[in-house]
Amino acid sequence: MKHVIIGNGNLGNSIATELLKRNNTKQENNIIKIFSTSNGWKYPTSLDPIYDEIPMHVWVTVGAGSVEQAKANYLPFIDLHIKLPIELAQNLNDMTYLHVFSTDYVLDKRLDNWPMNRSLYALSKDSMEEALTFMDRPKTCVYRVGSLYGTHKPNKCFPYKLKKNSLKNEPTLPINFVTPTPTDWLASVLISNLPFAQNSMAIFNVAPEGCVSVVEWGSLILDKKIKESGIDISRPANSEIGCDLPHQIKNTWLDLWKDREHEWKEILSKIG
Repeated sequence: MKHVIIGNGNLGNSIATELLKRNNTKQENNIIKIFSTSNGWKYPTSLDPIYDEIPMHVWVTVGAGSVEQAKANYLPFIDLHIKLPIELAQNLNDMTYLHVFSTDYVLDKRLDNWPMNRSLYALSKDSMEEALTFMDRPKTCVYRVGSLYGTHKPNKCFPYKLKKNSLKNEPTLPINFVTPTPTDWLASVLISNLPFAQNSMAIFNVAPEGCVSVVEWGSLILDKKIKESGIDISRPANSEIGCDLPHQIKNTWLDLWKDREHEWKEILSKIG
C-alpha cells in the first residue's frame, strides 16, 4: 500500500515510522514517499509528482507555523492550510484517501459554546474545514488535534521552547487548557483506524483524554512552579476535544507524557 506524506516534521515522521514498524510487526507492505522542504519540495508547486505516485493514502502534515507567525505573515498559511488541501481534494483520483490535519482551535460544529476564531491561524484551519465540508469529497478525513509534541524535531515543540526560553527569562504562562498529544501516539491511533470515511468527507477529534492548563504543563516540564499570565485571548480558553474515532485507544495526556518524560528530560538537559 503506497502512502504519500507531505511534510517531514514530528507528525509526518511519526506516521512514516509507524507505517514502517507495521511492515515488520504486522507483515504489512507499506511503501512511503515523503515530499518536504528537506528533499527539495516546496508548495506552491505542481502536484503532478504526487498524483503520479498513484498513492492509496495522502497525509498532509505540513504546517505553516504558529499563531504568532500567522499574525506576522498570513500568506504561507493560505497556501499550506487552505490551498494545498483543496487542490489535492479537487485533483486526486477517486481511489485515494486524503488525510488533513486541523486544530483544536477550530469549533466543533456540533457545539454552540465555542468562540469565534481568535487568530489568523485558527481562521486558516477553519477555512480549510469549511471548503472540504462543502466539497464533500469521499475518502477525505480531517483530524482536529491538540498540542502536538515529538522527538524527531524537539526544538519545534513546547517543552523544548519553554526550557530554552527559561534559561534567558523567568517564564510566565497562560491558564488556557490544552491537551498535550505525542505525535507517535497520534500516528498509531490514526493508522489503527484505517480505512474509514469512504462515502463522504468526515471530521474527527483525535486527542488523549483530559486536559491541563499551559502553566501547569510548563511547571511539570521544568519541575518548578511557574507564574500565571492569565488567559491568552488569541487561543481558546479550553481546548479539550477527546477522541471520536471508530476504534479508540484510551489514554490520558498525563499517562502519555509520563511514558515519554524520561526521554524528554534527557533532551531538555542538553539545552545550554
